[in-house]
Amino acid sequence: MSNYIKYFVAAIVMTIVSSTVAAESKVGFVDIQYVLAKSPQRVAIGEKLKAEFKEQYEELDKLANQGKDLQEKAQKDAATMSQDQRIETSRKLQELETQIKLKQKNLQEDYERRGQEEQRALLVKIQEQVSAVAKEEKVNMIVNKSALLWADQSLDLSEKVLAKMSSVGN
Repeated sequence: MSNYIKYFVAAIVMTIVSSTVAAESKVGFVDIQYVLAKSPQRVAIGEKLKAEFKEQYEELDKLANQGKDLQEKAQKDAATMSQDQRIETSRKLQELETQIKLKQKNLQEDYERRGQEEQRALLVKIQEQVSAVAKEEKVNMIVNKSALLWADQSLDLSEKVLAKMSSVGN
């Protein structure tokens, strides 16, 4: 019987301690996806990647135009072309198409990889601003909104973190 009393007393003590800790703790949450999407750095990343991959996109356009020109020429001259010329033109078109597909695939993979690198760096900046807001607001814990089932909107610190992101620049 004494074990039951010990467990009961321990449960009461834990309840008192946890309610005291909870009363002293201040919790907030941040919608990281919202901050990520709305941050001015996100736009800068898009522009940076666009500039970084500009030459590759221009090269793809050039190849696509070559293919289009070759196909138009083949259609226009089809009546006067020999069988060998038709075969040669068809092979050139297939080679261009294969080259374009390969370059597109490589460009897409490179673009996505660089985008992920930039996004990871941006997430680090967001985390820094979340920490700064936590210190300013004297918050003991901040949780990502995606981990919440429900929370009072007064605990949402997303706009404060976004304001900090806007003030720090790129």
